[in-house]
Amino acid sequence: MLPAPLLGFTLGVLFAWMARHEMARAASTALASRSLSIVALYAVLVFGPACAYFLVLEPDWAGAYLFDAGRRARLVSVAGTLLALVSVPFGFLVAAPAARAQRAVSVLRLGAVAGLSTVALTLALFPRLSIRATYAEYHGDFGTESVGHSALGWGLLWVALVVSGASAYVAAVLGRSTR
Repeated sequence: MLPAPLLGFTLGVLFAWMARHEMARAASTALASRSLSIVALYAVLVFGPACAYFLVLEPDWAGAYLFDAGRRARLVSVAGTLLALVSVPFGFLVAAPAARAQRAVSVLRLGAVAGLSTVALTLALFPRLSIRATYAEYHGDFGTESVGHSALGWGLLWVALVVSGASAYVAAVLGRSTR
């Protein structure tokens, strides 16, 4: 899904802020922190597979029908999954110095820019993302259906619940481990 790397970056920034105390007292760099290990595990076990689900099962929808994933579906799936996967730890590492120094404004600026970009891109693509079809069906205006009335809608709901719950849990663990 196109907004996924921006969302992952935003989550990484949030996780860096939640781990700010642990990074300030225990590690000289973010690369040596226990928190980065937790964030990387989250990315590998939750965020990456959640993004891969849509890239593998609905590659045309995941690309918002901007390109025909047909023959390139495997390449798009692998590249998109890897990009989404690294976006979470990347956001963490980018925000870690400011979070370690407890510069709230800098961390907020990073998170706000990425978060607002995610929302803006999602809203811009919403008309396309509210339709379930193949690339040919979408552009030929036949065989389309509303996402809400398809298996894709249930998949979106399930993935949103899992990612939200896991994100809240990771944020709580990072926040708790810093006290």
